[in-house]
Amino acid sequence: MAASASVVEDTLSCLYGSIDGSNSWADAMGRVAAATGADRFTFNAVGHDGSFHHDSAPFDPEGLLMFAQDFADKDLRLQRIVSQRRRGLIHTGDVMTAQEIAQCPVHNEFYRLFPECWNACILALEHLGGITAPTVQRRASKGDFTPEETRLLEVLGPHICRVVELQALVSARTLGDDGIVAALDGLDDGVIIFDHAGFVLHMNAPARAIVAIKDGLELTRGVLRASHRDSRPVLFDMMIRTLRVAAGLNFELPRPIGLRRPGNARPLIVRAFVSPTGKDANRMGVLTVQDRASWQAPTADTVRTATGLTPAESRLAVALLEGESVIAYARREGLSEHTARSHL
Repeated sequence: MAASASVVEDTLSCLYGSIDGSNSWADAMGRVAAATGADRFTFNAVGHDGSFHHDSAPFDPEGLLMFAQDFADKDLRLQRIVSQRRRGLIHTGDVMTAQEIAQCPVHNEFYRLFPECWNACILALEHLGGITAPTVQRRASKGDFTPEETRLLEVLGPHICRVVELQALVSARTLGDDGIVAALDGLDDGVIIFDHAGFVLHMNAPARAIVAIKDGLELTRGVLRASHRDSRPVLFDMMIRTLRVAAGLNFELPRPIGLRRPGNARPLIVRAFVSPTGKDANRMGVLTVQDRASWQAPTADTVRTATGLTPAESRLAVALLEGESVIAYARREGLSEHTARSHL
């Protein structure tokens, strides 16, 4: 009992220390996992308005984004906890049959990639304007969680929810105090700020306009996703790499990408940055989105004045800026391809 009390005290100290920066939230979640004998700790929250938030340790941005985008809506446990108003400690077998588990995409697709999640014990609580579900998980080979381990989750759960609530207040204040939002909102390009788990914290007006009509970008359970299927892996990879830089795991930001959009040949140009404030996983990812459809190419006279090119070279430069090929330009101007290329 004394050992358990010491574990609880140390874990609570780490949890509340994540609010003032004494240690990271990732460290705090890892401490919960260690205290309960788990391979992974996950925090899920489902709002009464249908909003969703998901976080997990050990830190893995690929798993965080993948679950939020493609699997959260397929998890029968979360659905039934909400619809049946289940509360308290819940094991998978309490809300799913063996046949449902055998057919479940979460268990048979997502957990195939992340096998440390197979055995789960969920603590369902009413909190934060909805249902929160602190969850401990471990490999099938390690068996179910013991009563002692689940009791620790039961003790720690309300504190975990309170810490998440306080962190949200601190993050909102930090965004305003640091002037990040004010500075980026003044840009003509779309700006999207997202946290270490990939959830969107803020979008300026141009970005909201693009997302509202799914013109290349959309929101799925609070996470950004490309609206065109062919562009989804590209944006997914960009966000993962950006989050790794934000967490201090990598140092090279991804290159700009183009996202396909319905009914428009010109792609959205997306560039990734990391917020200049904060440290490690507390830093935020920033995407800027340039709508090339509203971009106007300079005139040939402007190019000639600015660069000193000849009139013919300036006309070709404008054509190339507008996406026209050298061959198409030559045909339009009644030139041979050789003559057109001599202007390059």
